[in-house]
Amino acid sequence: MVSEATSAGGEVIAPNVLAGRLRLLMVRLSRQLRRRDPSELTIAQLSALATVVLSGPLGVGQLAEIEGLPSPAATRLADKLEVAGLIARRMNPADRRGVQLVATPAGTKLLERRAQVGNAWLAEHLSALSQADRLALERAVAVLESFVTERLGEPPDSSEDRHQPKETRA
Repeated sequence: MVSEATSAGGEVIAPNVLAGRLRLLMVRLSRQLRRRDPSELTIAQLSALATVVLSGPLGVGQLAEIEGLPSPAATRLADKLEVAGLIARRMNPADRRGVQLVATPAGTKLLERRAQVGNAWLAEHLSALSQADRLALERAVAVLESFVTERLGEPPDSSEDRHQPKETRA
């Protein structure tokens, strides 16, 4: 069962209060990461590039679905990434009318460099946490990941076992 969030004093925090704290925290964490690794790309462009690198090759429609964007916005993102030399459009071998977005070596290298810099800073802070805190954070990350993978317009899945931690840990 998903446990209720509680304050340091043990009281249950109302969802709207927790949402406010979480949003502010994410903005501040994002700002910290961007300070350590400034980029000429926007957050939307970085996210789209990561999707193409990690999930590609894929069509613009698939990119739009994964990123939760309308197709025209995904097309504009793909155009900008292509002009920057970070992705390329290739003929779809299964459908000659369609194209697929594929990462270029420069796109893959940029994403890897950004991940190394940002991950190093985060890993340094995570290594200072207790095992219990790291496990709690791992569970919170899994819950947050599920937020971004939900289909737009669909209510969140409220099944009780959806956010249970993995039974085995490395």
